[in-house]
Amino acid sequence: MPRRPGPQIKRASDKERKDGAGGSHDKVNVDVPTPSSADEQWSTNKQGGNVLQWLAQKTDAVAPAPTSRGAVEYLNQAKKPKSYAAAAASSTAKAKLSTPADRLAEKAADKPPAKAPRSAPAKDPAKPGRRDAATELPKAPPREPAKETAKDAARAALPKETPKATPKVEAQPAVAPAAATEATAVPRPRSKASPTASPYLKQSDDAVSKLVLISAAKAAITPAAATNTADKPEKASATPTSAATAAPLKSVQRSSVSTPADVARPEVPPPRRVRGRRRDDDRAIRAQQRMEQEQESAQRRHEEAMRTDAEYKQRFESMQEMQAAMQMSQAEFFAKYSRQETLLLNHVVTERLDMPVILDLVDQHDVVFICTDTGSGKSTGVPKALLELSPDTKVVSTQPRRTATVAIASRVASLRREPVGEDVGYWIRGDKRGDEQTRLWYMTSYTLLLRILENPAELPFTHIVLDEFHERQPDLEVTVALLRLALLNKTSHFKLVLMSATLNTEDWEEYFAGLRVATYKQSEPEHPIHDYFLEDTCTLLGTDYQAPPHLVSRGVVEKDTVDKHFYLAQNLILFLNSCSNPVHSILVFLPGRAQVEAMSTWLLTQLSHRVDAVPWHSAVNLSEIEAAMKRHLPRRQKVYLATDIAEVSITLPDVVHVIDLVLVKRPKISKESPASIQYPPLVTQWISRGSVAQRRGRIGRVQQGFYFCLFPAAQIADLPAYSQPPIENSRIDELSLHCLQVVNNPVAIFSLCHGQPLVEAIASSMNTLTQLGCILDARDPLSAGERVEEIYNRQNERWSRMIMAAAQAEVATDIPEYQYTFVGRILQLIPVSPQPGMLVFFGFLTGLESLMILAAAVTSSLSPFSINASDGRQRHFNVPRAMEETENVMRDLCCGLRSDIVAAMKATLLFRIEQQRHSDNVPTLRQWCLQKHLSYDKLMAIVDLESHIKFELAEFVPFRNIVEAERLLEQLDKLASMVAVMTNVAFVAQSLEVTSEGNAYTNSKEMALGIFSDLTAVPDIHSPSCLRWQEGDIIIPVQLNLIFDKLLASFSTAIASPKQFWMSLLLFSQRVQYATFSDDDGTFHVFALSYGGKERYVEVDEISGYVVLEFRRKLSSICEVLRLSHAHRLLYEEDFDALLSSYSLPPLPELQREVITGLVSIFNNLEDMTADEVEHDEDDLDVVSLLSFALPTRAS
Repeated sequence: MPRRPGPQIKRASDKERKDGAGGSHDKVNVDVPTPSSADEQWSTNKQGGNVLQWLAQKTDAVAPAPTSRGAVEYLNQAKKPKSYAAAAASSTAKAKLSTPADRLAEKAADKPPAKAPRSAPAKDPAKPGRRDAATELPKAPPREPAKETAKDAARAALPKETPKATPKVEAQPAVAPAAATEATAVPRPRSKASPTASPYLKQSDDAVSKLVLISAAKAAITPAAATNTADKPEKASATPTSAATAAPLKSVQRSSVSTPADVARPEVPPPRRVRGRRRDDDRAIRAQQRMEQEQESAQRRHEEAMRTDAEYKQRFESMQEMQAAMQMSQAEFFAKYSRQETLLLNHVVTERLDMPVILDLVDQHDVVFICTDTGSGKSTGVPKALLELSPDTKVVSTQPRRTATVAIASRVASLRREPVGEDVGYWIRGDKRGDEQTRLWYMTSYTLLLRILENPAELPFTHIVLDEFHERQPDLEVTVALLRLALLNKTSHFKLVLMSATLNTEDWEEYFAGLRVATYKQSEPEHPIHDYFLEDTCTLLGTDYQAPPHLVSRGVVEKDTVDKHFYLAQNLILFLNSCSNPVHSILVFLPGRAQVEAMSTWLLTQLSHRVDAVPWHSAVNLSEIEAAMKRHLPRRQKVYLATDIAEVSITLPDVVHVIDLVLVKRPKISKESPASIQYPPLVTQWISRGSVAQRRGRIGRVQQGFYFCLFPAAQIADLPAYSQPPIENSRIDELSLHCLQVVNNPVAIFSLCHGQPLVEAIASSMNTLTQLGCILDARDPLSAGERVEEIYNRQNERWSRMIMAAAQAEVATDIPEYQYTFVGRILQLIPVSPQPGMLVFFGFLTGLESLMILAAAVTSSLSPFSINASDGRQRHFNVPRAMEETENVMRDLCCGLRSDIVAAMKATLLFRIEQQRHSDNVPTLRQWCLQKHLSYDKLMAIVDLESHIKFELAEFVPFRNIVEAERLLEQLDKLASMVAVMTNVAFVAQSLEVTSEGNAYTNSKEMALGIFSDLTAVPDIHSPSCLRWQEGDIIIPVQLNLIFDKLLASFSTAIASPKQFWMSLLLFSQRVQYATFSDDDGTFHVFALSYGGKERYVEVDEISGYVVLEFRRKLSSICEVLRLSHAHRLLYEEDFDALLSSYSLPPLPELQREVITGLVSIFNNLEDMTADEVEHDEDDLDVVSLLSFALPTRAS
C-alpha cells in the first residue's frame, strides 16, 4: 500500500468566522486524502470519500438489473457447489442443463449399470502384461448400450431454437495453481482389482476345469428356461450387440463335458441359473425405459411449445438468461473471494488516525468533531492518546451500550499492558472497575449524565469524549445540552470531543455557535469491500424476486416483505457456508430479538454440524460474545446473528461477510395514538443511510469483505439520511425525574436540546410522576409542607437559574416549576424506572425492604422463565408442550396465588440458595435452571440488580438488609399476598378488567378493557404465565406491548375480587380525595382515585372509611421517620430515638410492625367491608389525604 499522504488543514477565512458572546466560532476542517490503491471499495470513478458519499455514488451508479420470470422453482433445484473451488470448476458444466428433462437424462446417463456376468477376458498377444479397457474390463449385459442412448437423448433434448448459446464462464477457484490443476483434472476410473485377482483371469488348468463344471451345470438347465432366456427379440433389437459378441456365450451353453478343448477360454462365464427372471434387473430396465419415454415426450412437448406458445418461449429464454447471469455472478464472486487472505487475528492493528493532528486540534479548540470510518481505531486510540498527554489529564469516554463499554475498556487496558481498574476502568450502572486514581473512565452515556447531574459546576474531567454520537440517545441529548451550556458560561474547563462515522457536522457546528469548533475527517479505506445489493444478491442466488417500488414511502414495513428478506438471508447463508472458508465468519443484521431467535433455531435444526450460531441482542451477556469471538470450532463457520447492537464500536476481525436486512425494530410514537405515548410500540422500520454505512463498516477493517445489502440499489436514496432522534419516540419519565436535580422543570432542559421530545410525551411524563408522588407542582398548596430541604443540592441552584434563563429565551410563556419529593429522591438513586421503584418505597413503609427490593429487581428485569422447546434427546421442537411444562413450574412456585411476579421472586430465591450450595458452579447452576425452565442469564441479572439497588440506598437511609435467601424465602411464603397487593398499586395505571374469557369451542379469546385507559388488551400467548384470565378478573400486567390498537399483556397478577383491588389503592395511593356523606342508610365515604388522566370513585362504609384513613395516618408517620432518618443518619441509635420522642414519633420498627399487622388484618376481614366503584358527578370531594413527609410540631 502506498504511504498515506498527510492531512490537509483548511481554516476558515476571517469573513467566515462568527463572533459570539462566548467567543469566536473558528471552524477548522481537516481532510485526509484517500490513497488510490484502495479506491475500488468506495466509488466507481476511482475517487475517495466517506461512506455517505459512497452511498450516493452507489445509488447513482447501480441501475436495476434485468428481471426474469418463471424459473424460481427450477433454479432452486439446482445443486449448489460444496466449495468455492468446486463451484467454479462446475459452473460451466451446469450451463448445459436447461430443462427438467435434461436433468433426468443426465441422471440416467450417470447411473451405474446393473451387475453383469463375469467373463474371462482374452489377453492381447500384442501387448502382454498391459491392461486394455476393450479386452480386460468386464463385458456389459445387453442393456449396457442404453447408457449411450440416454446421453444421446440428453443431447437431443437441448432446445434447437435457442437464439444464442449459453456463454461458458470459467471461474477462478480460490486455490493455489497446483491445487487448481488437480481440482480441474478428472482422473480415469481405475479398477480396484489387480489383473490376477480373479481365478477367471488366470490362464491355468484350474480355470479351465472350473469353466467345464459351470458349463455342465448350464447344460442341465431345462430347455424351457433356455428358451425363456433366449427369446427376447425386443431387448436384442434395443441393444446394438454384434453377433460375434453373442456367439461365444451360445457356444459355451452348447458345449460338451467330454474334453476341455470344446470350451477353451470362453468370453463370458455363464451366469448361475435362478428360478424366473432377475426381477431387480427387469425393474431397473423398465424404469429406464419409462424415463426415456418421458424424456422423449417432454422434449416433443417442449419443441411444440417453443414453436406455438410465445409466452412459454419467453419464459424459457428468461430462465436461460437468469441461469447465465447467475453463473457469471458466481464466477465473479469466486474470483474476488479467491484473493481472500487468512489472518492471524491476534496481531490485528486497526488504528489508522493521525494522532498528532487530532491532539493539536483538541488543544486549540473547545469542541472537536472526529468523523472517520468505522474501524479506524478512534474508540480506543483517541481516549488513550488523550490519557498519555499528561499525568494530570483525566478522560471520560462514553458508549451507548454496556457491552461496548466493558469491551473497549478491556481492550485499552490490554494495549497498555495493565489490568482493568488501574489507569483504565469502566463504570456502568451496577458495575464499576476503578477508583479515585483511575484517569481514563469508559462509561455508558447514562452513567455520565448521572455524574454530571450530581454536581455540574465541578466536572472532574479535563476531556470528555462522546463516542458513537450519531445514535443520540435521550440521555446523550441532555448531556450535550448541559456541556454546551457549561462551555458557553465557562463554569468548567474541559475539552469536548464528539466522534462518529456518520454525522451531519454542519448541523451540529451551528448548534455550537459561539465556541471554537474544529472538524477532523478521514476516509481511508484499508481493504476493499465488495457490495451486493438486493438485485445483485438475487442474481447470485438465481432467485427471481423483484422488490416492490417505493418501499420507504409506504411508511410501515409489511410482514410479507420481512419474511421474503428473511428467506433470502437464509439462502444466502446456505450459499456462503457451502462455498467459503469456515474461518471466515458471517455477520447477519436482523430487525429484532424475535428474528434473531428464529434464525438461530433454523440454523440449529438445519446446519448444526456446519455452523456455530452466535445470537447477539440486548439480553445476551457480554461474556458470551467474548467467548464466541475466541471460539474456533473445526469445520464450522461462525454466524453472528445480531440486532443493531452490533453496529457500534466492537470489531469482529474474523467477519468477512455481512448480510444486512436493512431493518430495525425501534419504538415509534404516533400523535394520533395516545396509547403509543404511554406504551411506545416496537415497529419494524427501514434504517437510515447512516446506519447502512455503519453496518457496512463492520468489514474491511483487517481484510477484504463482502457486504450483502438486501435493499434495492435504486431506492437507497429514498432512505433517510439519518435516523430520527430517539428522544422523539421514547418515554422520558425516568429522564425527567433525574433532570429535576439541576432545574425546577425538566422541560427547560429539553428546550435546550438539539433534538426534543414530543409535547405529548412531556405531558404524560409529568402526569405519571405527579400521580406516583415523585414530584409536586410548586403552585400546589401542599407543596410547601412536602419540601424536604435535606435532599436538595444547594450547589445546583446557580445551574437551575442559568438553565431557566436560557430556556426562557427560547419560549414565550412562563415555565412552571416543580420539586421532587422524598419518594422522588429515592427513585433518582436506584437504577429502575418509577413504577418498579415504588415497590422499594412500599418496602420501607411495611418493613419488607429486602423482599420489596427483590420485587423491584424482578419487575425491572421481567420474567426469568424460559421455554425449553427441545432437550438433548429430541431433535424436533415441541413448543406447546414446553409452554405447558413451564407454566406448571410457575404454578408450583406462585405460593398459591395467581401471580407471575411472586413465582419469579421465589424462583430467584431458590436460585440464590443453589448458588450457595454449589459455590457458584456455573455448569451445575445452568443445568438446574434448565430443569426448572429458567434463564440463567436473567436470574443473574436480577441478582446483580438487587445488589445494586441495596448499594445505592445504603448511604441514603438505613434499612434492615436480609442477606440470607432462606429467611427471605420464609418471609415470602408468609406474606406473598401482601407483596401482590403492593405490586398492584405500583402498576395500577396498567390495570385491566377482563370482559370475556377464552373458549376453545367457540374459538373466542380473552379480552380486557383498561380501567384507567381506553385500550383493549389480550394475553400474550407467547409468554408463559401461571394464571388464566377469567371474566370479572382484574389483571395487573407488568409488561404491556402495543400491537396496532391492542395491548399484549404479560407477566401479570390476577385479582378475583374487585373489592381487594379498590381497597389496595385506597390504602397505598400517594394522594386521594374524599368526602363524608350521610343518608337514610347511614354515613359513608366517597374516595376519588386518579391515574392516567382518568378518575374513578369508590364508596366505602363508615367503619371502612375510618380504617383507611387511620392506616394512611400510620404510613405518614413512617414517612416522617424516614425523613428524620435520612437527615440524622450519622446519629447513634439512642440519640435518634430521643429525637423521635421529641416529635412524638415511635421507633421505625414499631411503626412498621403495626402497618404490616393492620394490612394483613384488613385483607383477612375484607368480606365485612364495603368498597364498590360508583359514579359521582358532584365536585365536592374537597379533602385530600396525602402520604405526607411534613414533620409534626416538635415538643419543646
